[in-house]
Amino acid sequence: MAQLRIPLDAQRFAKGLTWKDYMAQMGDTRVRTEDNYAKSGLTDDERKFFGTVTAVRYVLMLAENWCGDVHRNSPLIAHISEAMPNAELRVFFRDQNADLRDAFLNNGYQSIPVVVFFDRDWNEIGRWIERAHAATAKVIGIRAKTLDVAPKDKQDAAMAEYRKLVQVEYDAPGGPLWRAAAQEVRLLLDQQLGLAPKK
Repeated sequence: MAQLRIPLDAQRFAKGLTWKDYMAQMGDTRVRTEDNYAKSGLTDDERKFFGTVTAVRYVLMLAENWCGDVHRNSPLIAHISEAMPNAELRVFFRDQNADLRDAFLNNGYQSIPVVVFFDRDWNEIGRWIERAHAATAKVIGIRAKTLDVAPKDKQDAAMAEYRKLVQVEYDAPGGPLWRAAAQEVRLLLDQQLGLAPKK
């Protein structure tokens, strides 16, 4: 199977930010992301599964500090990357890396976060983009009740309410939207690498 040619190699990958360095530069959005990192830890079962994923060597994440989906989902990806024994995560700013952005469009859109898993030879194993499908359904519903119905002069207040309500969904006991995202990444890696135990 032909692999996507990507504008990335070990030298360029090393120039990306580690998770720690990415967090350190976040400024006024750092507290929100750190809070989500604390809340989005893996379950024992998830940690056990990702601990068996040895084929992933490099994890690329495209992000921007201002993006709510990045605040909510990049911490989970950091946990997943930390659980995989051979994986190294690097974060690149989407808008400063147009060639990477354009290589990983989401049906033509510049969605973030974009997370791409590679093996040691830079073959793409798979990618996960933006948020879990379950979260998308929740976001659409919340948007329909806030931003989509707010008059132009109330858009700022509607955006604040929208963000608050989306975060409430992520903060639900047991973190169902983070669990859904972890399950999607698990399924992606399992399908590509054949990790499920044979019955």
